[in-house]
Amino acid sequence: MKQISKLRWLSLGTQLFLPGVVVSVATVLVSAARAQGPDQPHVRTVAFSPDGKLLASGTGEPKEPGTVTLWNISMRRPLWTYRESAGVPAVAFSPDGMTLAAASFNNTATLLDAATGAVKATLHHPKEVRSLAFSPDGKSLATACWDRLIRVWDVQSSSEKLTCKGHKDRISTVAYSPDGKLLLSAGGSDGAKLWDAATGAEKQTWKHGGFYVACAGFSPDGRWAITGGYDGTVRVWGVSTGELRARFSGVGGVYSTAFSQATRTLAVSSNSREIGLFPLSFQEPTPKELERIHMFLVKLDDDSYEVREAASKGLVETGFVAEPELRRAVKESPSVEVRIRARRAREEMLSKPLRVLHGHTDQVETAAFSPEGSVLASGSKDGTVRLWDMATGKELGRLTPPK
Repeated sequence: MKQISKLRWLSLGTQLFLPGVVVSVATVLVSAARAQGPDQPHVRTVAFSPDGKLLASGTGEPKEPGTVTLWNISMRRPLWTYRESAGVPAVAFSPDGMTLAAASFNNTATLLDAATGAVKATLHHPKEVRSLAFSPDGKSLATACWDRLIRVWDVQSSSEKLTCKGHKDRISTVAYSPDGKLLLSAGGSDGAKLWDAATGAEKQTWKHGGFYVACAGFSPDGRWAITGGYDGTVRVWGVSTGELRARFSGVGGVYSTAFSQATRTLAVSSNSREIGLFPLSFQEPTPKELERIHMFLVKLDDDSYEVREAASKGLVETGFVAEPELRRAVKESPSVEVRIRARRAREEMLSKPLRVLHGHTDQVETAAFSPEGSVLASGSKDGTVRLWDMATGKELGRLTPPK
């Protein structure tokens, strides 16, 4: 039985300041026994509203009841909870923030009024719905179903208008490109597939060596696709060329990724109970950054071992913005020393997170950045949603969705 309930919120703590928002809570005092107890519902998904003031969470197993809870971030207060007969593995806000879509293992996708939690429409499927995404204009909703099909729905009429066929395995993720012209999906051992959003035609397939591909999304400019798999890698692909740009590793089997353009950070959640943070920039280096990178590259061939070591470290710390120049140096530098060190620096950059967030006591299945990138929300099988300060890497607060 589905129902909406108001919830009583738990405790408060210190102050957190976000751009344009005063947040009056930094830590929610949650009982450790409750947060990590065997009956605490599995948090499968989190999503920030477009203005960053609200956070939605989804919980539940395929054959157990699930919930959607909407949280007021400034007060760490649950505003409402919507209950489903089966788990909720995905939630997504419409671009205007007025509608919250929820996928359910009970074969439905439900459109909820974000202000009240009231049901606006229910979209029925033949099997479990694992993921969903609004088009950038908010007029369409794409759903990924375990019948191996992607459906595109007209939001206003709640009618199905397009089907993407081609996956042979259950689909775990679907996402729209920033311009709304493409769809990207992850279908288990099939890998990730790129689709024409207008026609449903398949355009590209990317695999992780036969391993399960769990998540997929686009870069903010739409030029790159990001996929994560159980092989422990996150891969960046050229949308127009199909080429592999980079492969990140070192965090365990990947369940989800999140990217912040504001902080140039890729967050990777995995079965390791940790969240790895990698530097990732899709922008061209500024003249000042490029000058610094070239300075380090020159010093890779210095007579002094200490200078060479310092230059290698400097390139790694510069982050992904240096990756194109490192790749070029590996291929084109006449110096063997430079080629070796450039290759090692690039490998270290891609295989070692710049920072790791510790705190969850079970696998981390979902993560999402606030719009301005200062806060990361993560959801885990330990039953908690945790909020992280991206400036310090410290936990700001902990939310416990209801049973």
